[in-house]
Amino acid sequence: MHQEHSSQKINGAAHGYRYHPEKIHGKQNPRPGKIILFSEPGFRGHRHEIYSDVGNMSDWDLQGTVSICIVRGGWLLYEKPQFRGKRVMLTEGDTDLSCPWETDTATSQNIAANTKKPKFWIGSLRHVVRDFQVPQISLFMEENGEGNKVTKIGATPDSRVHGHPIKTESIIVHSGIWLVYSNPFFEGDPYILEPGGYPNRKAWNGQDSHLCSLQPARIGGPTVEKANEPKIVLFKYPGFDGPIWEVSKNLNSLEDELNSEGEYFLTVGSIRVLGGCWVAYEKEGFRGHQYLLEEGKYKDWSIWGGCSEELGSLRHIRTDFSQPEIVLYEEPDCSDGPCLRLNEALSDIEVAQYGTKTESIHVLNGVWVAYENVDFSGEQYILEKGIYHSYEDWGANDSRICSVQPVLQVGGQTLRYSPKIQLFSEPNFHGECMTFVEDHSLIPESFSMQSCRVEVGSWSLYEGEECCGEHYILSEGDYPTRTAMGCQGFSTIRSLKRVPLYFSMPSISLHGLEKFGGKELNFRSEIRSLQGEGYNNHVLSIRVKSGIWVLYEHSDYRGRQWLLECTQIPNWLLYSGLQRIGSLCPIRQRRVYLRIRNRVLGLFLCVPEPSEDMKAARVQLSEPQEGSCDLWFYEEGRIKNQLVPHMSLQVIGNANQGTKVVLWSEERKPVQTWTLEDSGYVVSCLFKGLCLDIKGGNGYDSNHVLVWEVSEDRPTQRWNLEVY
Repeated sequence: MHQEHSSQKINGAAHGYRYHPEKIHGKQNPRPGKIILFSEPGFRGHRHEIYSDVGNMSDWDLQGTVSICIVRGGWLLYEKPQFRGKRVMLTEGDTDLSCPWETDTATSQNIAANTKKPKFWIGSLRHVVRDFQVPQISLFMEENGEGNKVTKIGATPDSRVHGHPIKTESIIVHSGIWLVYSNPFFEGDPYILEPGGYPNRKAWNGQDSHLCSLQPARIGGPTVEKANEPKIVLFKYPGFDGPIWEVSKNLNSLEDELNSEGEYFLTVGSIRVLGGCWVAYEKEGFRGHQYLLEEGKYKDWSIWGGCSEELGSLRHIRTDFSQPEIVLYEEPDCSDGPCLRLNEALSDIEVAQYGTKTESIHVLNGVWVAYENVDFSGEQYILEKGIYHSYEDWGANDSRICSVQPVLQVGGQTLRYSPKIQLFSEPNFHGECMTFVEDHSLIPESFSMQSCRVEVGSWSLYEGEECCGEHYILSEGDYPTRTAMGCQGFSTIRSLKRVPLYFSMPSISLHGLEKFGGKELNFRSEIRSLQGEGYNNHVLSIRVKSGIWVLYEHSDYRGRQWLLECTQIPNWLLYSGLQRIGSLCPIRQRRVYLRIRNRVLGLFLCVPEPSEDMKAARVQLSEPQEGSCDLWFYEEGRIKNQLVPHMSLQVIGNANQGTKVVLWSEERKPVQTWTLEDSGYVVSCLFKGLCLDIKGGNGYDSNHVLVWEVSEDRPTQRWNLEVY
């Protein structure tokens, strides 16, 4: 059995921060900065996007109050140009800010009259917190670093001893930016201290020697804003100079690719990431040191945390960034033994009673960054959804992992399922663009699609009008050329439609004779080549039992395609004109949230007052209420709740008619899976013949959900699935 640890019990600090100066730290992994400043409150008016220091902002036209969104980094706002005068610290988040330099009305009026400045002005702006280094500060009772010393590495809400403040006459800031307050619990205006020595109170403009609370300015974890709009600009020289190369696809080897001017990029001096989450690799073929590239500007190799100037390959990460979840295992191949399940950042995994040795990893959802050392330092390894059987799989030289954090999507992230596809008139996502969110029966003949980006959902593209003729099935991803889409010859795309969602475990059977006779082959997952994997690819009838499948004429998913929902085809030759199948796969489907409503009662399947640390929860019918959750999702046969994704719908005890259904840990064996049928039944795959029903009656638990034998005489067994 797995010995599982959870971050929820030990991780009370924001963003998983608990500084560990006594432990070994590796290289710092910087993040780019970004501020969005609006000239009017409420995020209105002129919008300024700022990525680096601005030495003079005195001529910017701003109102009495501005809105500021700090996307990445910690920033200092200065009263005067060239980083002089009074300062204000800005940390990640959104805020409306009134002019911080006004001391009184007379002063404000005098400034406005003499300098003709608006009510709000900013002199300059500086990016000061850009990595995860451990902040450290020392306070001394006497000037010039003399006397008793107190060293701090984290926030101290109240530094007083027995209610009395400690006398502080000099300070040394070893690392980080510190906010030091004369009052406890971070009240009042802080002194802002950068790294260096402060030999006396005059050095930090201190009014008295009483410093009662202090905290370092911190940054959050990695984020992505435009996850589905990948675009990166490479510059040949540092400082965004020289020839450029716009890229929106993976590059296996930078040295082997030509830019738009027909030049080879043997070196990359600087980078601008305009959209998407990217990983740069030291060597070609996605090997060597890994560097996470968030949206922003990197003026030279040190800004992206490079170990050297060398950059060999580049990869875009496309996935669902919501609801991140990862399991670390101490044994290879995710086998039995101690493991650690996380859904948020953790700066030292040993705090969770888990060692630094990780032999395999299962990323259940999202994108994660694992670090060689604590506090998100040292070598970094970018982990996408899937199973990593050994440390070689994630590009490491050994099994040491000491901290992890997810990449989160910000700005527009939603749980709603909104299908979307973009067609481009030129390869590599250039030229005219047509965007569709619904089925479309007639695409103009004048539009010749040469590349495609499927942002959400799966789509069928047809050569004929009204969704007829040869078609090509595309799941979420980038298709930079017609060849990548599987299009043959000079065919044109004239119509398209969305592939339906399904909520069942995929299953298909291929038969050697007509009418489902002869040899039978059963599959639940993709087969890259029937013949290559030792099967006879001679097929005369097909039965799709569950899921939605794509069948291909040739191996490696090439040639003509057929999209098959639950169906029976007694004569494959008559249906397709072929007697063979080259390869096949079920449609890949992202996590989709839905409400499950009882057709008769009109009430929803809910979990009352769920919490992340609970062990079990009752499941009942009700109208959605504050504190309850009625959003569910289907994952590998399990039915899970949005607020407690580590649990799934299960029958506890003897699975008889009338047994109640609860939410329980998904690690419980045997795995209980379900099928949400089009007919409305939610059927157990483990306990044959049983489906979800409602207890009913007049008892206290009349609204509880249970299992019952499938019966047309019980209308309460039928459910509607409402995609969120």
